[in-house]
Amino acid sequence: MANIKDVAKAAGVSTSTVSRTINNSPSISLATKERIFSVMKELNYSPNMIAKSLTNNKSYTVTLIVDVEDEKSYQNPFFYEIMHGIERHVYRKEYSLIVANLSSTQKNQSVIEWLIKGKRTDGVILPASILSSAMIEILRKYNIPFVAIGEPVGLKESVSWVDVDNKKGTENAMYYLFEKGYRNIGFLGLNKTQLFSRKRLEGYKSALSDEQHEIDNDFIRECMNTKKEGYQHMIDLLQRDHRPDAIICADSHIAFGAIKACGELHLRIPEDIGIISYDNSQLAEISDPEITTVYVDVFELGLQSAKQLFELIEDPQKIDQGLLISTSIKVRETA
Repeated sequence: MANIKDVAKAAGVSTSTVSRTINNSPSISLATKERIFSVMKELNYSPNMIAKSLTNNKSYTVTLIVDVEDEKSYQNPFFYEIMHGIERHVYRKEYSLIVANLSSTQKNQSVIEWLIKGKRTDGVILPASILSSAMIEILRKYNIPFVAIGEPVGLKESVSWVDVDNKKGTENAMYYLFEKGYRNIGFLGLNKTQLFSRKRLEGYKSALSDEQHEIDNDFIRECMNTKKEGYQHMIDLLQRDHRPDAIICADSHIAFGAIKACGELHLRIPEDIGIISYDNSQLAEISDPEITTVYVDVFELGLQSAKQLFELIEDPQKIDQGLLISTSIKVRETA
């Protein structure tokens, strides 16, 4: 098995130059780094991460912090796609990813303090919903870079975050429905407690305003993301004298209920009424008819979160920024 001396000899440099290259030292030219990395690949040389961590005081680990008490996080398939995206970039950087529970304690310390004081992590990714000013204070006290998944609200501090462009996603869904000839469009599944849902409502209203359509507040329905509530609200909307001819649903389960209601009232989809749901591709594809969706690339959400984190790790002076991930319309059979 090749060692660092073999790499240095083959590349025509000193072992210290190889070591500084592995640690991404700015004192080594790009050409030299490329030559050394090429030799490392040829010799199948992999740096000993434990030895590296001892020499440069890094853990070569980043942490995804979650709240285990929030059962919905683990029941939601999006969570695992986000984690997959994070892990993909972490692996590229030859780091390890650990998942830590916000609610756990280690030796009478919070998990944040345990990670930081034990030098067990070089950076943190966490949902914006659990980010607090107190947490930001301790992370910055110990110079730990962090990125929020979701746009934070109610914080006075500037932070880096990545989120889905929910407003633009709903605007695009509305414009798609307008192009298809629908005019009286409803919005089913509002949750005023969630920023992403309020952003979707903004996009809905913005598109109506752009097209000079009056906003009918009864077309906007708050409900849980269940088939039962989707069905009940859809029945109510369709029995109005002035009923919608298209619906944007916040979730595939709501869309299932809406489709059931249309069937009971003998309405043809998409001829009599169009339906677009926010994405759960697997559910949308097994539905009959298959549901047209606003596709949310949650893998990319995780990937970009990890990319932002490593930019902060590699450049501690980098300015905090927010990034919005674009959506697209996946056309199927309901609109």
